[in-house]
Amino acid sequence: MRFVPPLLRPAFATLILWAIAGPGARLGAEDIRFPADAGVIDVTRAPYFARGDGKTDDSEALQQALLDHPNGNRIIYLPNGTYLVSIPLRWPGGPDEQTRQRATILQGQSRTGAVIRLMDYSPGFGQTGRGHPMLWMGGDPASRTRNAVRNLSLHTGVGNPSASGIAVMANHQGGVRDVTITADGKGEGLIGLDLAHAESIGPCLIKNVRVEGFDYGVRAAYSVNSCTFEHLELVGQGAAGIRNSGQTLNIRDLRSTNAVPAIQNNDPSGVITLVEAVLQAQPARRPFSAIVNRGFLFARSLTTPGHTNAIESRVEATRNVSGPDIAEFLSHERMALFPALPTSMNLPIEETPDVPWDPLDKWAGPQQHGGVPGDFGDDSASIQQAIDSGATTVYLPNGVWRVNSPIEIRGAVRRIIGCEARIINGALGSRPVFRVVDGDSPVVVIERIEIEAGEGPLVEQASTRRLVISSCHNVRALLSGRGSLFLEDVSSTGEWVINGQQVWARQWNIERDGSKITNQGGTLWVLGLKTEKTGTAITTHTKGRTELLGALCVASGGFKDAPLFMIRDAAASLVAGEVAFQGNPFSTVVREIRGTTNRALERVSSAAETGLPSHSGGAGLVLYSGHDGPGAVPPPKPRRRTDESPVSKRP
Repeated sequence: MRFVPPLLRPAFATLILWAIAGPGARLGAEDIRFPADAGVIDVTRAPYFARGDGKTDDSEALQQALLDHPNGNRIIYLPNGTYLVSIPLRWPGGPDEQTRQRATILQGQSRTGAVIRLMDYSPGFGQTGRGHPMLWMGGDPASRTRNAVRNLSLHTGVGNPSASGIAVMANHQGGVRDVTITADGKGEGLIGLDLAHAESIGPCLIKNVRVEGFDYGVRAAYSVNSCTFEHLELVGQGAAGIRNSGQTLNIRDLRSTNAVPAIQNNDPSGVITLVEAVLQAQPARRPFSAIVNRGFLFARSLTTPGHTNAIESRVEATRNVSGPDIAEFLSHERMALFPALPTSMNLPIEETPDVPWDPLDKWAGPQQHGGVPGDFGDDSASIQQAIDSGATTVYLPNGVWRVNSPIEIRGAVRRIIGCEARIINGALGSRPVFRVVDGDSPVVVIERIEIEAGEGPLVEQASTRRLVISSCHNVRALLSGRGSLFLEDVSSTGEWVINGQQVWARQWNIERDGSKITNQGGTLWVLGLKTEKTGTAITTHTKGRTELLGALCVASGGFKDAPLFMIRDAAASLVAGEVAFQGNPFSTVVREIRGTTNRALERVSSAAETGLPSHSGGAGLVLYSGHDGPGAVPPPKPRRRTDESPVSKRP
């Protein structure tokens, strides 16, 4: 366990302003609308006729809209209004475990304007009630892909003390974005975001979410999957802001204002990566720590105003860190194989760029140029014509679109939105569906698309523009240009290769045997990675730089002859946890090569021989430091195998 003395970094000035303004500063302009032919289900229209007037019980209308579209990649859309409900809204079923409670998106017109409110004193939500969530997104097993809640608010009403906000369930790709969840009054509400009601929640992305009240703002449990948070606000909780009992949680920009601990990481298998957090204490009857930790904790750029104690870590022996400002804290000893800096790389972080949500007269779709979803015809030409029409947003209505020829994203287009559509890469083979070339907008966003399983890449980044891929399932990108890439809530079964570009990723899920990410000479920053099966998760070579802030690596599949992470004449800092439920973990956790010296951090029979902490049958890396520079120090312990003979030139 190591603690770096407090340091208030210049970035904190920006962070404190962020804490004052917050993501809500841009909510006034939010107005999410879709064309009438986009395949979006408007709950105020036939056959549902929800009123949204704040007086009528809309439970039946909203629930029926959900039930009528199981496993359909459908957007269930709520125009601005207040929709009263008196029962939990449940995601729809299906004919079997693999098709039920999945591919359903509840979408509001705006975060402040579209409100679902629990009717006061609703049966089943009182003091003697069992407790129910307002929204239940599904249960086990882990096949609930593409579920999401977006751009709306939830309110538990009055007299509903056993109510919770959202019982979250999304796997591989999905989550909760731009949502406010509120419980008013002392003793009202159990959990804002419930990530503990089932074992296999995640991986998913929770972004731009505010939770007000409840006993717990976020409750998480089980070590099966992971969840990534960015821009999370927790205010006025009764027991804790976040209580984690085993999950892997990757968090950036947490702002907690509470008279209770902001974080309780209370299980030895719990893993929390926390960066750029402001944890403000409110007056309380007795002193309390901002963070109480019994598991794995990496914390960086943390400020805890008002707390008498910033971190109380109860790993092996209790260790208190007073704060209020923490540059970097590790609950366990860092790992290294060569002389390296004793801290993480702290690469510059860029926010994911956005483009304005265009008015509908700036939208164009392939159906306006002869394209028909689901007819098995080639839609390439109709999509290209929509792009070349002068529109700034091109949309693919819900359904299946077949692409046999590459499509260029050029001209005025700045957003390609799928309306949760699917694309079949019909005759392209290894060629991409889209090719981004230079155009009018400095940013291009591709979002809410699924590629049919086993198909080729979604896009080639061949431009100098910044490309965002967001909320896309089973996709990968080819990087041939110099433009940077931003990934948010992306899942893939293919290998990604970075060729000198800059990449920022939030919640990245890759499940495949073999190499998953290769960074050759680029800069890669990741908040929340989840991998499965055999093969190296990240290879960094040719002077590349990689910073991994939070990963869950599931060691499934057969024999693992490759290391989990590989560094060769490059720089990397890694925060990750491995799980091996099948009893077959990686034997080599990190292999690092500098010049002709080859060293490995290996699993051996005795943890004392390596100092490598155990985590759910695998290894825990609170920090592996593989980057040199002024101030580098020797490895903490001689836990290496050394081969001084020449090594292969291949990475």
